[in-house]
Amino acid sequence: MRVLFLTIVLLIQGIGNAQKIDCSIQINEYQEFLSVRNFADAKSPWEFVAKNCPKQSVSVYTDGIQIYQYQIETASTPEDKEKSVRELMKLYDQFYKNFPENAQDFEIKKAMALVDNGIDSKDEIFALFENGFAKAADKVTEGNTIFNYFKSYNEKFIAGDKKISTEKYIEKYAQLNQLLNTLLVANASKSDEYQATLKSLKSISKEVINCDNLSEYYEKNSAANDQNQQWLESGLELLKPKCSNKPIFLALAQKNYDLKKSVKSAEYLAIASLKNRKSDDARKYYEESATLEENQIEKAQKYYYIGTSLYNNNLPKIKEYLSKSIAIDPKNTKAYVFLAETYANSAERCGKNDFEKKAIYSLAVQTAKKVLFHEPKSARIVESIVAKYNAKALAKDEISKAKLTGKSYKIECDINETIEFSSAK
Repeated sequence: MRVLFLTIVLLIQGIGNAQKIDCSIQINEYQEFLSVRNFADAKSPWEFVAKNCPKQSVSVYTDGIQIYQYQIETASTPEDKEKSVRELMKLYDQFYKNFPENAQDFEIKKAMALVDNGIDSKDEIFALFENGFAKAADKVTEGNTIFNYFKSYNEKFIAGDKKISTEKYIEKYAQLNQLLNTLLVANASKSDEYQATLKSLKSISKEVINCDNLSEYYEKNSAANDQNQQWLESGLELLKPKCSNKPIFLALAQKNYDLKKSVKSAEYLAIASLKNRKSDDARKYYEESATLEENQIEKAQKYYYIGTSLYNNNLPKIKEYLSKSIAIDPKNTKAYVFLAETYANSAERCGKNDFEKKAIYSLAVQTAKKVLFHEPKSARIVESIVAKYNAKALAKDEISKAKLTGKSYKIECDINETIEFSSAK
């Protein structure tokens, strides 16, 4: 009896080992075909592996996806194409069954297989997207996938689906908008794709995502979410473009700032303050946002905005913030240009006489030229500034006559700058 038992065990082990050997042989065979893009001949040995060794490797499924994609692309009839699409969808199911950690977004992939191949099955596509995004939205990195999900959602809403209220529609839009903004930060190389998707979502939702609907939604739900910073920031991002003058924007901005002081929360509160004509508060919070900003280019841009937008006719403050911007980013051409323009615009007011007025225009020319040391590509812009103010600036003979060749000249008023005159004749 014991001998019989051992014989059976050895027989089972032998069959198992034979199966492993067979799978290895078949894997090598189909992968050789795939290496030369011979998908047709790769299919038979691949099918053997998929059937007999479904847990062999993740590559069994990624390779199978390639084979079915080829089969879909070369289908001779719409019926054959859909049949291959359905086979691909079954493969995604098997992938998830055997390697769930590697295929969490399998339902989203199935939906996109139907979308990409023009299979008219809208209810099925919508259901797959709904389930897939509920389980694995964080696995999505393609803007086109996000757009097609929202397009499907939008079509259901327009068709009058009773399960999708205006409130749910706004929630879905906010969710996908936030996902895209997260991807923008995480994957800057695809920023054009994500920006285009954001614009597309905005375009197809414009009848619903308006100030009235957004204000009503966030007013209704703000109390329940006043400790949810992610929800608050998502709402602020949606309201910011056209609805930042609404009371709800200020309310959300204040709650968000009170939860956590950050670059974003300070900026939102600065925008809200500005829209509510609280200029001092706007300056304070923009300054805080700039101080907290770690990205140096962004920090320079924030200082540029403060100087050029929040201190109208206050030349010392304009100089202060533009100087901060230039110190951080010496290639910031527009900061030099704005400062040069500001000096030139002050010539008539600050110049006590004709000589001083011309000296101020000379200062404007010299200021614009400074950027060329750091950013030679700005030459064309600088040339236009020089051409604009050179005719009004001091000529060499005027500088010589004033015995200032190779010397400096202090310009008072609120410009408070010293101009250096070249010693070259």
